[in-house]
Amino acid sequence: MKKPYRRAFIELTNACNLECGFCARSKRPVQPMPLPLFVSTAAQAGELAEMLSLHLLGEPLTHQEVPAALAACSGMGLNVNLVTNGLLLGNFPPSLFKEPCLAQVSISLHALACLPAELRAAELEKLAAFALAKPEGLTIGFRLRSSEEDSFYKETLKALMGHFKATMTPGADFVKLAEKVFLNFGGVFNWPGGACAAAKPKAGCLGLRHHFGVLSDGRVVPCCADYDGAMALGNIKERPLADILAGAEAAALKAALSGGAPMPAYCASCGFTAPDAE
Repeated sequence: MKKPYRRAFIELTNACNLECGFCARSKRPVQPMPLPLFVSTAAQAGELAEMLSLHLLGEPLTHQEVPAALAACSGMGLNVNLVTNGLLLGNFPPSLFKEPCLAQVSISLHALACLPAELRAAELEKLAAFALAKPEGLTIGFRLRSSEEDSFYKETLKALMGHFKATMTPGADFVKLAEKVFLNFGGVFNWPGGACAAAKPKAGCLGLRHHFGVLSDGRVVPCCADYDGAMALGNIKERPLADILAGAEAAALKAALSGGAPMPAYCASCGFTAPDAE
């Protein structure tokens, strides 16, 4: 049976090992999601969404119980996308990435820009080696968000293509580097709630139609860009997730995000350009 959402974003922790200039600055205290809360959240979200994406703010691999979290997801037959800056992948044994639940590891290459230039090449080489040695069924999705004129973008693209001996078509949105290994492109977007307005007027968004999120403190949010819970709909520690998403407040916000009512100011300032609704 088809589930009502394609993706549920779960913030395993809002702690990170980097301080990237392009990332949002949260007002929340650092708070890893306790393992029992994660298991409960994953179980409830897995009933509603096809894929669980371990992503909002933070680096999930800083959480001390990542192996147990993935093992729990495997036990429940869930599909997981692990979103990471990639610098801590080597801290875990290869067996971790053979967990049956793990469908994809998405690696944010733009995080390398905050490292000293002399360290970037070595770290990128490690990431390429990780992708080449991945388990057979695992998909690796490298993400490179930057201006095409940026020197970091040019250097990173050239180096990565060299590691895989790959070529690309000018203007392509992605490149297949190897079997089930891809490089996806995109621009850096303005985070919502800031002083900068979105680059284009937003008539709608896929929040609460395509996806939803759960912060590390248990609050349910409409998307992965609501990093401080400005649009929080309730807390999974207090009410079941299905009840929160089926409530009147969620329905009203979904209608606004669908273009059926004025777009909330917080969302209108978001620079993320979502694809057309499906």
